[in-house]
Amino acid sequence: MKIESIIVTVAMVAVLPVSSAWAQSADELAFQQLGAALKADDVERQSAIKTCVEQGIGENPAGLAKLMGVPVEQATVAWCARTTNGIAQGKLNWADISALNQGTVTPNAHSVLTTASDGH
Repeated sequence: MKIESIIVTVAMVAVLPVSSAWAQSADELAFQQLGAALKADDVERQSAIKTCVEQGIGENPAGLAKLMGVPVEQATVAWCARTTNGIAQGKLNWADISALNQGTVTPNAHSVLTTASDGH
């Protein structure tokens, strides 16, 4: 499965309300496939980081910049590199990403976001 289709799948299921155990397990399976693809192929991982940077992280990255210990202008690149690499390295799981989407920083996410990744 190409990384683009996995990312689209994960993005789509993240915005849909989870109404059954099947939906959650499908989300987790897509996420696991994403992690495996990112780990297996550095070109795909770099492409995912680039796509994330192009999409941005919202209108007010100051809070994330503070958490990550980077200047605001570097927050998007740092967020994208750290989360993508965290997924690829198995340091972030589906529960961590789901919590981040709801505004909660899990211990795993905190560790990943506060540790420089690929110089970011």
